Amino acid sequence: MHQTLAGDGPSRRIGLLIDSLIGGGAERVVLNLAEGFRRQGHEVHIILAHDQIQHRVPDGVRLHALAPAGRLNPIRALEKLMLAWRLRRCVAEIEADGRRFDFFISNAEDADRISRLACLPHVYIRYRNSMVEYLRGKIGDKSGLKRLFRTLKWRIRFHLTYGGRDIITVSDALQRDIVDEVGVHPHSIRTIYNPFDFEAIRQLAREFQPPVDGPYIVYAARFSARKRQDLLLRAFCDSHACQSHKLVLIGDAYTEAEKNWREQIALQVASLGLQDKVLLPGFQTNPYPWIKHAALFAMSSDSEGLPTVLIESLILGTPVVSTDCPTGPSEILTGRLSPFLCARNDHLALAVRIDEALAHYPHVGDRELARFSAENSIRQYLAHCAEA
Repeated sequence: MHQTLAGDGPSRRIGLLIDSLIGGGAERVVLNLAEGFRRQGHEVHIILAHDQIQHRVPDGVRLHALAPAGRLNPIRALEKLMLAWRLRRCVAEIEADGRRFDFFISNAEDADRISRLACLPHVYIRYRNSMVEYLRGKIGDKSGLKRLFRTLKWRIRFHLTYGGRDIITVSDALQRDIVDEVGVHPHSIRTIYNPFDFEAIRQLAREFQPPVDGPYIVYAARFSARKRQDLLLRAFCDSHACQSHKLVLIGDAYTEAEKNWREQIALQVASLGLQDKVLLPGFQTNPYPWIKHAALFAMSSDSEGLPTVLIESLILGTPVVSTDCPTGPSEILTGRLSPFLCARNDHLALAVRIDEALAHYPHVGDRELARFSAENSIRQYLAHCAEA
């Protein structure tokens, strides 16, 4: 029987639940968790709702998909029930050897709902986005009875999905967001920052030189209205950096709404006359060389949880500026780095931060980032989840 490196007892069987492995930050965090647990001698299973994979899966991590890509049923409620049944069957097949899962970590909203429908025991919800902002997006500009109906619908859904459950938030601000703002009453709630393997990130960053001629600013995020690539484009256009740097927008679009947003961004690039200044290289399996060789990482989001790419950029020695959106950036850019935050939806303020960061940025060492290390995070997860 394996023993963990941290002395946390015998090898555990751990399940990581997520919708798919396409996209960016959330998916990389799941893989980081898987690798961190595996290195400490634990048996790790990643269970996907749909068989969609863009990332490298660490050796020794077992992968299972409940369904192929695409919808199982056009009726969403029936699809969730079908996936919940398949999840129960998948877990039963794995446990047929007589060993039970010690705990599961659910890493996406659909996985949160499916795991509740499946009545899985010992599930910890890794909650990573603002419920308040999510609710605001669902309500939109509706008024009157439609606004009331949508508000009640989503608040009830939040309570049914998360009430009485064990939640691990990725930032302290998310605890206040869930409990104080939305009024969800979990069984337990605590914050554990996402895990980052500093050396592995730096090793991946050395794999190649990005094909960009001259200095550039980078942003890595899926194309989504919440990520506000439109705001960053306007900030870049108004900054002095536009004269000397290019802007690289890494990311892809998966839903129809995201594809429409990407088309709007392409049109905005043309309307601003930035065709020779802006690169759209699409999704990158390894974004780290792009980040390492950038002069600056600029984030323009309206909301986040704990934005992975900000921490990864600092690990790679790349200066960072960000909107002070809920939640996460203000817990990362603290102390000497706090002046590089700016208000949401203010492209002029973001332009100023971009120019200031390019002119001067303090050195950030590993000691300042130690709270985000994989060792620290995995140790906290094992100690907390072992209480089950």
